Amino acid sequence: MNRKVVRAEAKLWLQIILGMFLCAAAYDMFLIPNEIAPGGFTGIAQLINHYTGWPVGLMTLALNVPLFLLSMRSLGLPFGMRSIVASAGLSVLIDVLPIPSVIPMDTPERMLLAAVFGGVLGGAGFGLIIRGEATTGGTDMLAKIINERTHRASIGAVMVAADGMVILASAFVFDMVSAMFALISTFLMGEVIDYLVDGLNRARAYLIISSHNDEIAERILKDMDRGVTGLNGKGMYSGEDRQVLLCVISRNESPRLRSIVASCDPSAFIIAASAHEVLGEGFRPINRA
Repeated sequence: MNRKVVRAEAKLWLQIILGMFLCAAAYDMFLIPNEIAPGGFTGIAQLINHYTGWPVGLMTLALNVPLFLLSMRSLGLPFGMRSIVASAGLSVLIDVLPIPSVIPMDTPERMLLAAVFGGVLGGAGFGLIIRGEATTGGTDMLAKIINERTHRASIGAVMVAADGMVILASAFVFDMVSAMFALISTFLMGEVIDYLVDGLNRARAYLIISSHNDEIAERILKDMDRGVTGLNGKGMYSGEDRQVLLCVISRNESPRLRSIVASCDPSAFIIAASAHEVLGEGFRPINRA
């Protein structure tokens, strides 16, 4: 294995490890002690913990195991292995990390501070894990599985619905105030993830110019299960006809696509454009525009 590959892989793992610690700190210091459940499987685990006392991290891992078993084939070995480590590691850290709540219970602004700092810190952690080309499972993986099975519900719609149900349930398990602060925390997490992973855009359109287009297109189709379109182009300086690949992906897939292109052709030319609205398969259905 050459040095560049080792360095790139080490960078991915460094981001994943740092992301796990930031996420665990967000839950242990801010969210769990103040009964703020900002969606996701960790939010479900918080609700279960309220009634049973079972560890939040352990319950999160138990909820994620079936999803990973169903998704391993589509995830691919490298991405799947990193994701398993990220999910299991985060679950363990939430339960064992010796970090107490940092906001005294008698602080008037306790809930607001917990929602804001928990959301920002958690978003930074999840964003780094995504940049490390991994996932911690949860509602995004559940949404992908449902989308693959039904081909009707969009990934975004399922994620919003699942997180919304967790937040709504927290209003009954905790109280309405906790649910409102959970909504604030969820929003902040999403914004920070967007900023870290792909600016403020939720989708990206990539134009790829390379002499290895067939190999790149095959990898994107096979490894990412995303469509690729070949556009006819011409180099005006050289006068040669060449093909330009067009691929539109979600925000959390950007690092993985860049990694694929770099591994196939380090000298490829890539243009990433903001896609503020994407309609069609894999995104928002056209008939609901």
